[in-house]
Amino acid sequence: MVTVKEAKQKILENVKVLPAHIVEIGNALGHVLATDISAPLALPSFRQSSMDGYAVIHSDITETATVLKLEGESKAGQTSTQVLRSGSAMRIFTGAPVPDGATAVIMQENTSAENGSVMIQEFPVPEGKNVRNIGQQIQQGAVALEKGTFLSPGSIGFLQGMDVREANVYKKPKIGLLITGDELLHKGDSLVHGKIFESNSAMLAAALQQEGIADFEIKYAADDLESTINGLNELAESNDVVLASGGISVGDYDFVGKAVAALGAETVFYKVRQKPGKPLLFAKKDDKLFFALPGNPASSLVCYYEYVLPALRIMSGRKDPFLTTLKMPAKYAYSFNGERDEFLKGLIVNGEVIPLDGQESFALRSFAIANAIIYLPLTQNVVNAGDLVEVHLLPG
Repeated sequence: MVTVKEAKQKILENVKVLPAHIVEIGNALGHVLATDISAPLALPSFRQSSMDGYAVIHSDITETATVLKLEGESKAGQTSTQVLRSGSAMRIFTGAPVPDGATAVIMQENTSAENGSVMIQEFPVPEGKNVRNIGQQIQQGAVALEKGTFLSPGSIGFLQGMDVREANVYKKPKIGLLITGDELLHKGDSLVHGKIFESNSAMLAAALQQEGIADFEIKYAADDLESTINGLNELAESNDVVLASGGISVGDYDFVGKAVAALGAETVFYKVRQKPGKPLLFAKKDDKLFFALPGNPASSLVCYYEYVLPALRIMSGRKDPFLTTLKMPAKYAYSFNGERDEFLKGLIVNGEVIPLDGQESFALRSFAIANAIIYLPLTQNVVNAGDLVEVHLLPG
């Protein structure tokens, strides 16, 4: 058995990034750059107005009520080059090209125009006011985004604005899910005494989709060794990571551990000193990873967020694989006995975190409203209201 800290360190030591490939920018959201991207053009590529107003030569403004002759206009999308002469002003709109010779833009709220003239009602006017200069955001040829950058919606928009059409990004892992358990009912089945409707496949599939992983497949195995071996083997042949749900404890019908060993996979760790989720197995064979998660839904989801998700993020090139961690005050007191660290489903409200009711390993109702996991090590088994606790923010 390993500690929580040891288990996470072993994840870092045993998981490697996947190879890179080229994708279109429109399909790059949620990926990580495998190479730098240089700016193919400057942004802006021409001098732009940042206001609706009037383009002027700043040295023409000599007093609060300077009157200039109004000549022409510049609107967004205009491609012709215009020139502003001294003593004149040009009507201009946000995003429009600043005419040659103009050195500032006066916002229209500080002007009044009539009879072919415009009165500038501000003084002094500094050079460059309300003008976006060429390359103010980025110069042509400069590194726009560095290798290792996680591509957010803002990243995509930034690259698209420079007409970057492709990106070299790390692949996302392909996932195989094996759901075990003779007690499980599936969609469309009739409820039978002693059986339950299976939910882990939908839960884990949703968690993968939330991470932007759409390439996964699901198989089911009966509670026998041969079925479990065959299911794991088939999934390992076509996927980078195999997640097994259930069958990893020490019961007479728990075969996943034996099946993983039968495939020749090396166990990196088995069992973590934590509650819930103690019977977690992490193994690898060549470039394939195996995670055997507890069958109880809450235990399974805790293990996914704390160990599986970081592994998937490392494979995808992420530099920040673990859930975002904060210290927050607990709204209510909490204490526990035992010899294992605890993970609690929590809800952050107004800067405090609430340990929710329903912390049992089978209970998903509390996970349904949780937005955080509270991590309490054995050294903090008694928490008073207002004490700072470690909080892991759930993706959302």
